[in-house]
Amino acid sequence: MKIKLQDGREVEAEEVEFQPIAEGWNEYRLEDGSKLRIKLVVTRVFKLNEKDPLTGENQYVVRFQNVVSVSKGK
Repeated sequence: MKIKLQDGREVEAEEVEFQPIAEGWNEYRLEDGSKLRIKLVVTRVFKLNEKDPLTGENQYVVRFQNVVSVSKGK
């Protein structure tokens, strides 16, 4: 399949299966006392049909969603 990169190029890629090992939350205390929690959840992973020109390593494109939770302070 072809996917479009941020630089506008279209490259051949193969979707690869994955299993989450850990999906931790980043937590922040806001000035009003609320707690903001954010985590990134990967939805799809693609292995590009080209190598990094500097390292020779495989290149991947990762699609993800941000999950946000806010709880009110007291």
